Amino acid sequence: MKVLILILLVLSNNILENDISKINKLTKNAEKAFKEKNYKVAINDYNTLIDSFNISNEKIHLNLAHSYLLSNDTLKAIENYNMASITNNNKIKSVAYQQLGNINESKNKLKNAAEFYKKSILSNNSNLDSKYNYELVTKKLKEQEKKKEENKEQENKNQQNKEKNNKEKNNKEQENKEKNNKEQENKEQENKEQENKKKNNKEQEKSIEEKLKEVNMSKKKAEMILNALNNIEFQYIQQLKRKASKKIDKNKPDW
Repeated sequence: MKVLILILLVLSNNILENDISKINKLTKNAEKAFKEKNYKVAINDYNTLIDSFNISNEKIHLNLAHSYLLSNDTLKAIENYNMASITNNNKIKSVAYQQLGNINESKNKLKNAAEFYKKSILSNNSNLDSKYNYELVTKKLKEQEKKKEENKEQENKNQQNKEKNNKEKNNKEQENKEKNNKEQENKEQENKEQENKKKNNKEQEKSIEEKLKEVNMSKKKAEMILNALNNIEFQYIQQLKRKASKKIDKNKPDW
């Protein structure tokens, strides 16, 4: 029995030493691949450490997140940056938050970016990159807010101009309508007066014809008499004009 236990201990030690050797080798290879920008190999080795040997710490997750980000796998990068931020190592936590801020800023999610930069600064106040990025994002947010207000003011101004133009247009249309109605009324009134005039003339002619019939005189004969009277009146006026044009002799009496 003691021999069996001894054998198991020796085997366990051999397995443990073998695993430690593999872990150290994978760790070194992963770090080397990361430094040489061979991110595919680094990702594979770091995941082997996590999945096969259950080796998981903030440094591994941070380097794995960097490798994913530089391989354009943003979702996996975010996942591992979040894992790396769960640590008491304030420097690694600050870098993880800083990277999350950078990702959000690149997607123009400025409010989220500002929050992550703020967490990064609180984790490590000497992180100058996060301080600079926080100031930059804050400035962009203020500019966005200002632009938003300007756009809102411009929209209100455009709306006011639109309402003003519509009001002027409606007023003009109403004026034109009233003008057209008035012109139509005047035209109708003129037509009505013209019709009444024609009607009155017609009735007057009819009345004259009726009176001529009463005195047994034709219309033609009445016109001849009227023309004759007009001629007599014209001759009389001409005579008056000739008398008025003669010079008056003051030595002669007026009679």
